[in-house]
Amino acid sequence: MRTILLLVGLIVSVSGCTPMKPALSNSGMAEVQSLDVKGRQGLLINQKLSFGEFQTSKVKRSWTRGREGGFGVPVGAGGRDILSYTTIEKAQTFSFQMEDIHGNRAIVYAISEFAAEELQLNKNLGGLVEDFFGVTLSGNNIFYLQLFINNEFQPWELILNNEAAQVFAKEYKGLFAASEEQYYVLKPITKIEGKKGPQNLIMGSIGYEIFNKNEEPVAAVSLVDAGRVFFHTTDPSERFLLANLCAALLLQEDIAE
Repeated sequence: MRTILLLVGLIVSVSGCTPMKPALSNSGMAEVQSLDVKGRQGLLINQKLSFGEFQTSKVKRSWTRGREGGFGVPVGAGGRDILSYTTIEKAQTFSFQMEDIHGNRAIVYAISEFAAEELQLNKNLGGLVEDFFGVTLSGNNIFYLQLFINNEFQPWELILNNEAAQVFAKEYKGLFAASEEQYYVLKPITKIEGKKGPQNLIMGSIGYEIFNKNEEPVAAVSLVDAGRVFFHTTDPSERFLLANLCAALLLQEDIAE
């Protein structure tokens, strides 16, 4: 994923369109808020990420490169293992916490670079997962997270195929859900703002737009350079939820090589 992002950045730089600005749905609306991201680049030791009024705690990371073993990040508050204890060729795991001025608290556990069959999904998402990904979830480059808000027992879960989001960027959709009634859809960003309006990328994507279940854009995240977060929504609770999601997407690192 990181390689494709670098190639996209190079192509756009050569064409004279720097810095890259995502062309978002309804991006001309005045209420779209654009936030610079701090802390994404540089050393990962004691890393903290911030944008706008949001800031993560120190990010805890671990890399697993073995044939057997556990997740390396504590099991979520719901008591459900994130991965089955079968072969894990390699994986990146990380966790962080976040609070806001309204008293909301969240903890995020994330893992990437593993096969879909390793997942133990929430049964409440069964039908929704089938609708999005077919009868079975497949792929060897899955990014998955559990996000717990205010000590709730039931987490929000992200299921994202990094490879498919780049190779099939115009068609792919990722899923972020707590239940079949509470969910968001992630769509790869495949256009950037040019001198003559939006223009299509030659390949891949540079981030994700996030849509609610009514197909309305509520947020977006650019993954190029230092990163950038965009909010359409002004609802404090929704902003906090999606801020955690965007932070996790920004913190994911490509360890394929």
